[in-house]
Amino acid sequence: MRECGTPGKHHAGFSLIELLIVIGILGLVGLIAIPGISNTFRFSVQSTGRELATLIKDTSNSAQVSGKVHRMVYDLKNQQYWVESSAESTLLKSDESIKAERERPKGLFSKADPDEKKNGGFRQEPLLTKKKRSLAIGVRFKDVYTEQSENPVTEGLAYTHIFPQGMSEKTLVHLEDTSKNEITLTVSNLLGRCAVEGRYIEAKEYFKK
Repeated sequence: MRECGTPGKHHAGFSLIELLIVIGILGLVGLIAIPGISNTFRFSVQSTGRELATLIKDTSNSAQVSGKVHRMVYDLKNQQYWVESSAESTLLKSDESIKAERERPKGLFSKADPDEKKNGGFRQEPLLTKKKRSLAIGVRFKDVYTEQSENPVTEGLAYTHIFPQGMSEKTLVHLEDTSKNEITLTVSNLLGRCAVEGRYIEAKEYFKK
């Protein structure tokens, strides 16, 4: 019989078997969780592509209705995008109209918006993007190809111009997530048609069509 106040024997810490069991459980949880995270990012990059495609179609409709040149803006530095429109109904002017505009007296209501002058006559289109939109968490612009550039745009700003006549600037927008899932947004020349492809489409493959 043990006397009162005599401490009993206790095991300190974990045994090797207990540690192996804990490590095994953590490994199993990781195997289950990692594919789930990957699938979440894959869904995010695809849904972002669909959102961009819808906005481009809406932009094409707006250009045709308003008679103004629009453009999609892709900000590869801040991973944002938005829509801008021209200040006037068309940018397709003759030399005579440009000269007459320059010689016209500048009154109170004809002063140019500083932001429009800085952006080449374009300003953010509030009916389509009231504020700049950010890409989903874990999704980024990888690069953008347009008919105006032989090399991909990988930093700064890139554009897709959309005209009132229904024509669009042929564009490839590549998106990727942190799990290296890649998609391609293809913008065709006609009526702002665009599609989301579940792979990286090379520029030479698309622009030769």
